[in-house]
Amino acid sequence: MAYNLHIFRGTDWTDGADEPITADELLSIDGVEKFSQPPITNPRTGLSMSMGMDNMYSYGKAVFMLEDGMITVACRNEDVPDVMRPLAEALGAVIQGDEEEFY
Repeated sequence: MAYNLHIFRGTDWTDGADEPITADELLSIDGVEKFSQPPITNPRTGLSMSMGMDNMYSYGKAVFMLEDGMITVACRNEDVPDVMRPLAEALGAVIQGDEEEFY
């Protein structure tokens, strides 16, 4: 099971976002991009496959999802909160972990 960090505007991520973050807001921030990987072709079948979903974005070295007005990023190492902090600040939002601690 992954441990996630949530960027949102509100008091507690479990209550949802008081003021939802939008895709347009995200894309207006320097360094945020839509995340997608180029399609690859299965050499046996010739089928083309790609990774990425409409709600995935990247910022620095982090890839995250925008869902229900909140950003969720898997926290795979201790650098992730520091990487995401400038994004949260630009959005006027806070960072909170799955166990409800704030960063």
